[in-house]
Amino acid sequence: VQQDDKSAMLIVEDEGIGMSKETLDRIFTPFFTTKPPGEGTGLGMSISMTIVEEHNGKINITSEEGKGMRAAVLLPQA
Repeated sequence: VQQDDKSAMLIVEDEGIGMSKETLDRIFTPFFTTKPPGEGTGLGMSISMTIVEEHNGKINITSEEGKGMRAAVLLPQA
C-alpha cells in the first residue's frame, strides 16, 4: 500500500503464468471467464471495477504471458 495526502494505492503482483492481451482486454467484461463452464461466473473483476469506480477510484491491470501480472487500485483519501 502506498499513500499520500490525496490518494491510496493498493498493488498486488504475482509471478504466475500471466494473461494474454486478448484476456487482458476483456478482463472487466461482465461474464467473461477463462474457466470451464460451471467453474466461475466471470463477475469478479467486473464487480470490482464497479465498486472502485463508485468510490471515484481506478483499477489498472498489467500482465504479460509467462511473466505474471500486476493490479493497482487507486482510491482517493476520504
